[in-house]
Amino acid sequence: MNPLIQMIARLQQAQNPMWLMQQMFSKNPQFAKVMEMTKGKSPQEIESLVRNTAQTQGVDLNQVFNQLGLQMPPPANVVADNSKK
Repeated sequence: MNPLIQMIARLQQAQNPMWLMQQMFSKNPQFAKVMEMTKGKSPQEIESLVRNTAQTQGVDLNQVFNQLGLQMPPPANVVADNSKK
């Protein structure tokens, strides 16, 4: 199995995914920078940060999610309007 898929599966099964990520990546300076950037942010603010960073780096998040066999959720600031049926 792909190591990235294994890591994602472990994170999904973990009772505390943040703790697991800190244990796995604690020695990585880039991870430390990301943790500092996201500290105190709401999930919507973190999502916005990830989407903006991916865009500036030329990363297509839809393609990444597809490669991982996941469905990308709509941006947090987009609210579905089901009343127009």
